[in-house]
Amino acid sequence: MNFKSHLRILIILMLASLVVIGLTSCVLSASKGPLSADTTNEGFPVPGETEQTSGGIDVSTFATQTAQAKPPVVISQEPASSENPTQAAPYPANTSVPEAPTVTPTPITYVEPPPSTLPTTYTLQQGEYPFCIARRFDVNQAELLELNGLAMDTLVGPGTELKIPQTGTPFDGTRALQEHPSTYTVEEGDTLGSIACYYGDVSPELISLQNNLSSDEVDPGTELVIP
Repeated sequence: MNFKSHLRILIILMLASLVVIGLTSCVLSASKGPLSADTTNEGFPVPGETEQTSGGIDVSTFATQTAQAKPPVVISQEPASSENPTQAAPYPANTSVPEAPTVTPTPITYVEPPPSTLPTTYTLQQGEYPFCIARRFDVNQAELLELNGLAMDTLVGPGTELKIPQTGTPFDGTRALQEHPSTYTVEEGDTLGSIACYYGDVSPELISLQNNLSSDEVDPGTELVIP
């Protein structure tokens, strides 16, 4: 017997075994009967049926009537008491700022220039020059220069004696170079003569009299009242 014959016999045996197993399964399934309705529903209520007690009372109906007979429970909700009751707001503090008292400055009394006559000569002091003297004494500047033999660009220093014209011709131009009465703070190098020339028509003697000065020298930073 060759190999092919053996293989054919093996296949036939396998097919026969499968047929026998299938027939056995069908026989076992047919031998078991269907489950009874009592066994299937045992322990579980069937929908639509009403559970009853031994006395024939419908339990579900009794429970429904009992629930309807009970009065509803009303829960009263009272507002929670506040440990810190609301207090009336205090009156606002007075935040108005009192007005500062008005300080009325003490009025300055200005001295009157003493009566004077027009001098015939004048000696220049530190910080003075011919045009300044012409403004101060209200004399014509051209006459002052001509009378003293000076030109417009002639430089003259302190100690120079000038002749003052007596013709009565006034200064040609504005005499007051700065507004006054006012105050002036002395700077380094200032003299009463130079401060008087800065204002034009004010004399050093009048500034000294107004400020009660005992000397022609003034310290820097001193505030002077110019009449």
